[in-house]
Amino acid sequence: VTADGFLDRVRKNSLLLKQRLAELKDRHASVLAEVRGEGLLIGLRMVPPASEMVNELRNEKMITVAAGDNVVRLLPPLIISEHEVAEACARVDRACARLARAHPRPVEQGAAS
Repeated sequence: VTADGFLDRVRKNSLLLKQRLAELKDRHASVLAEVRGEGLLIGLRMVPPASEMVNELRNEKMITVAAGDNVVRLLPPLIISEHEVAEACARVDRACARLARAHPRPVEQGAAS
């Protein structure tokens, strides 16, 4: 923690993780409602129950926990690398895609055909 540049790398990688997760939120709005948190302690507010995302991420070999009914908590280690951030986001992306297929958005009434 006291090594030169350590905390700068933590800040950089936490920002990168939040940016990538925000992109996933935009891509999977029917699944991810919000990305929030401070530093590397991240919460994903879910549209479907959080337990479903926890299960999907477990299938991706990623350990997470639910924080209430609709939030999934991510807490990567401080030594996470950019490559590991990319891998984690790819796993979250795949899990979101499966949940989006399982929970399709209803077609709005009165929508133009």
